[in-house]
Amino acid sequence: MTTEPVIRPAAVSPDGTPSDPGVILAVRDLQIAYRTARGSILAVRGATFDLHRGESLALIGESGSGKTTLGLALMRLLPRAAQVIGGSLRYRWKGDEVDLLTLDPERLRRFRGEACAMVFQGAQNALNPVLTIRDQFIDTDRAHRRRSTRQILEQARELLQMVQLEPERVLRAYPHELSGGMRQRVLIALGLLLDPEVLILDEPTTALDILTQRAIIDVLRRLKERLGFAMLFISHDLSLAAELADRVATMYAGRIVELGPVDDIFYRPAHPYTRALLDAVPTLSGETEALRSIPGSPPDLRNLPPGCPFHPRCAVAIERCRVEEIPTVAVSPGQTVACLRWQEVRRDRRQGGQRTERPDRLGTDGASRTPGETEGEG
Repeated sequence: MTTEPVIRPAAVSPDGTPSDPGVILAVRDLQIAYRTARGSILAVRGATFDLHRGESLALIGESGSGKTTLGLALMRLLPRAAQVIGGSLRYRWKGDEVDLLTLDPERLRRFRGEACAMVFQGAQNALNPVLTIRDQFIDTDRAHRRRSTRQILEQARELLQMVQLEPERVLRAYPHELSGGMRQRVLIALGLLLDPEVLILDEPTTALDILTQRAIIDVLRRLKERLGFAMLFISHDLSLAAELADRVATMYAGRIVELGPVDDIFYRPAHPYTRALLDAVPTLSGETEALRSIPGSPPDLRNLPPGCPFHPRCAVAIERCRVEEIPTVAVSPGQTVACLRWQEVRRDRRQGGQRTERPDRLGTDGASRTPGETEGEG
């Protein structure tokens, strides 16, 4: 007999309640630790953000920064070795404010899919290999609602058409009979079957070719405009964030080090790590430049350096960065950063110290486009 994963309920402060009707998800000071043979590892350290209705929020950063762990926590799908040890996680579901960390198993089962759905990384592993796509739609729906097979398949066909797939062919198929891009779109359609208000996508374009990535981006944009769900997507792909995000959060060593509107993040980054990520993206137009990699490696979470964890790799770090706990401060309306030197980061960019360019508008041919440029212009 399986048991519910042990999760320590976190005390909810007044600030943890999404009092703004436009906020559908409120995360406050969320801390997640993994139990290992060598002790506890803090994988997410004090994550705080809001997700508004109909908004797209991108979570970016290198592997190991805590992005997927945070995404799994938002569905309470953390592995048994992980545990929420602090903070609060509240949704507004059906008009009520729900503390996700204290939901009983039955309400939690209904919450997953009906309120919030997740599209996992690796479509081949996420789909059941011995069931047809038709059966997987039916099983998903009947785990939550009592609808006839005809009603389920009607909605399944509509969703498959929305993601640009041929419904009858796909419904008859097994997962191995579909390409990687088709499987990814099937997962998106399955995630939307129960009409969730929040859709979490973990690396939705990983391992897909550039044309398929383009198709997935277009599908997600159209679905969001038509269905109005909020979207949080986890990605290494900065061009995906530039295409789809309203706001961007940068994670490093388990902490959200910068959060703000997409244009501010891409054109006026205030954290040296955000700027380094942008400068490491090769340009596909304009003058050819040497690729700027980020020196060093992400820190070992079991042995974080004192002060700012990024200081060993940072070009503008000072002695205070090496010893002080770095607070998060507001640097412009809607933009916050955890950096003592954010003004120097922005000043250096304005003076041409480094290239910071938005990797925006990937065309169907893979060429980057400048902001405001669309296919067929120029």
